[in-house]
Amino acid sequence: MEATLYESIMRTSNSRQMVLSFIEQYQDQHQRPPTIREIQDHCGFKSPRAVSYILEKLEAARLIIRQAHSRGIHLTKPRKPAVIAGIQLPLFASIPAGMPQAFDETEAPETLRFIPTTLGISNPQRAFAVRVQGDSMVDAGIFSGDIVVLEQKEARPGDIVAALIDGENTLKRLVKEGTNVYLKAENILYPNLHPVEKLDIQGVVVSVLRTMPAPVAA
Repeated sequence: MEATLYESIMRTSNSRQMVLSFIEQYQDQHQRPPTIREIQDHCGFKSPRAVSYILEKLEAARLIIRQAHSRGIHLTKPRKPAVIAGIQLPLFASIPAGMPQAFDETEAPETLRFIPTTLGISNPQRAFAVRVQGDSMVDAGIFSGDIVVLEQKEARPGDIVAALIDGENTLKRLVKEGTNVYLKAENILYPNLHPVEKLDIQGVVVSVLRTMPAPVAA
């Protein structure tokens, strides 16, 4: 009775496709096949016997090859590498005075193409880049000529931010002490900036990019 129940359930193409898709995804992510237990846990089967039954059907269909060890599941068809889309990131020579809700790369003098996740960007439509001028943030590892990637999102105390303070743009660390909110330079030669009237956060730094200088000829 139990075998008949397994056969009636596990013959469905949906179950086989679910297992096959998981094997492909796991292989892409971990560069190795999953174990039967991992397949069972992910697909929600009640026993490893159900997984083994589906693997037998996939092997009979020549979609996988199995070997006698815990990760002995191999795809017979090579997977095409995933295509990861890049984004055009607007690059400004200085912090723009007005921050739009979404950026159009045609508004910027330059653009950079990146994969969002490599820069820590969660929303590419609210991200932009600025070429740093000055040395007020050197102790935070940000130097003149670096490119900082920023995202318009909620800033937390301790974040390095692009800000508009009393009408002036700057790149500093956001500090909050009780009800006192101000901007702190990461260079002892520069004073802290306390807003007289208004402080607007324009973006939070998520990445810093630097081009290595060319070697000097001997």
